[in-house]
Amino acid sequence: MQNQAGDFEICKEYLNKVSRTFALNIRVLSGSAYKSLLLAYLLCRIADTIEDDPHLPAQFKMQKLCEYADLFPPRSDYNRQIENLLEDIYFTQKSDDSDLVRDSATIFNEFVKLPSPMISIVSARVKEMALGMATLLGEKRDGGVTFLENREELDSYCYYVAGTVGLMITEIFSEASTRINGVTREKLLRRSVAFGLGLQITNIAKDFFGDRNRGWCYVPRSFFTEEGIDPASGNFYDNRKAYTNVHKKLIKLALHYLDEALQYTIDIPRSLIRYRLFCAWPLFMALETLDKLYGEESLFSGEVIKISRDDVKRIVRNTSLAVISNNALKSMYSRTRRNIDGKS
Repeated sequence: MQNQAGDFEICKEYLNKVSRTFALNIRVLSGSAYKSLLLAYLLCRIADTIEDDPHLPAQFKMQKLCEYADLFPPRSDYNRQIENLLEDIYFTQKSDDSDLVRDSATIFNEFVKLPSPMISIVSARVKEMALGMATLLGEKRDGGVTFLENREELDSYCYYVAGTVGLMITEIFSEASTRINGVTREKLLRRSVAFGLGLQITNIAKDFFGDRNRGWCYVPRSFFTEEGIDPASGNFYDNRKAYTNVHKKLIKLALHYLDEALQYTIDIPRSLIRYRLFCAWPLFMALETLDKLYGEESLFSGEVIKISRDDVKRIVRNTSLAVISNNALKSMYSRTRRNIDGKS
């Protein structure tokens, strides 16, 4: 058995393995916000790994996600519940994510040490996420591929996997800092979901081709049919212009939500520099990712389009310099936003 410091070090190691981006962001925080969000991310990742595995049957994943949801808030026998949860889960390919799931007990052992209000906040949102994922898995199947029908279903899916996280971040920030008063908290809550949706839809745009190979098409069917495409049978390369238009529509939707995410970031009190940076870094990384994705040349290049390490360093440096100025953040955002708009 690990000691207290050792257990949390293991959690930090898992975070570095399963998400370099979030591992970068989380380091800017401190205190209860840091520890709560680190553990919350890993707990969310466990649910996501179960939901995302292409080899587990949908009905089985639904059952396991419901069992996982029942772990929140943790009861005194949570270790026994975890043993039952994992007893018949077999991953065909070993990965850092599958190792995290197998070691869920270590994460929970640290989670139950958090202050009671933090446990309640995280439990409510992870439970909502897991049950939402289970509900979505129980819905439509079409030729082995699951399709979302329209923007409303896309928003619903993104709410469960990312909007819940946006709400949880606001609630954790509000609990951790007395500088977020009631009025500010309400302002942040109104845009929390949009922040999560902006980041998630950016990821969907980035994985426009890849997700379908795993049995999901997160781009709504209506986006395709409006361009005269049958997403169940159409070939991406048969009508490049139509598929490019679908992709552009997805990017514009992500931008709509990222505009809200910018306002969310500047609504955080300027004295809370660490909270602002925690939000600004993924926001500007998402914005520049969309800039690189926009257009037919990027979509059909055959390459994975993403920002470089140098881009990340530049974003971290520039936002760190601008973080206390609302006008500076707006100006930085507007420059890239105008560049994307100019490609339309």
